[in-house]
Amino acid sequence: MRVITTPESPFGARVLIAARAKQLELECVRPPTGGVKSAEYLALNPIGKIPLLITDTGEAIPESQSILNYLEARFPRPSLLPNLPEQRARVDVAIRVVDLYVMAPVIRLFPHLNPATRDERAVENELTRWKQGLASLAHFMKTPLPKADGAVSLADCVLPPSLHLSARIARMLGVEGNLLEPHEPLLEYYARMQDHPIVGPVLDDLTAAQTIYDAKAVRKSH
Repeated sequence: MRVITTPESPFGARVLIAARAKQLELECVRPPTGGVKSAEYLALNPIGKIPLLITDTGEAIPESQSILNYLEARFPRPSLLPNLPEQRARVDVAIRVVDLYVMAPVIRLFPHLNPATRDERAVENELTRWKQGLASLAHFMKTPLPKADGAVSLADCVLPPSLHLSARIARMLGVEGNLLEPHEPLLEYYARMQDHPIVGPVLDDLTAAQTIYDAKAVRKSH
């Protein structure tokens, strides 16, 4: 199998964490010349985003969550889901909350990273939604998320790269302080994941790749 992604993609990092947890060999390749909007890439994925998994049978699977679900179904051991339905629901809720209410406002802020063209009112509105999303996530993590049979759960594939991006974009926008500071469950969780033997190295690689990417773009994010 191969996954089309870039080293600085937090969404690609989700897939890499799952692959490490399941001890899968994934060939990581960059998008073709011309990028994700090239005709060659759009022929594989008309959505024009990464990551994209190409299975051993040639099936192209877009969207990180769909890829994670495929890997869990195709390689069920070790499982990245807890055993009980209620526990699985908690993992799913955490993933949904971070994607819909944290990552969504963060991504909507991408057009405002350049101070010269930034709409401060739009930033303020999205920052409010972003903080509300983090508060909601913390609410559902007051009790630690249930563990899976594997070394990590699907939530551990999704949340750490998302919180990593959240911190990066906050710095680029000049947001003061640590947005996780008011939320002890998130602070504890993210610190633990940064030291995790499977998750931590992926986050370290993500930081290194993003530092290089931002240096080429002449902007500071770390």
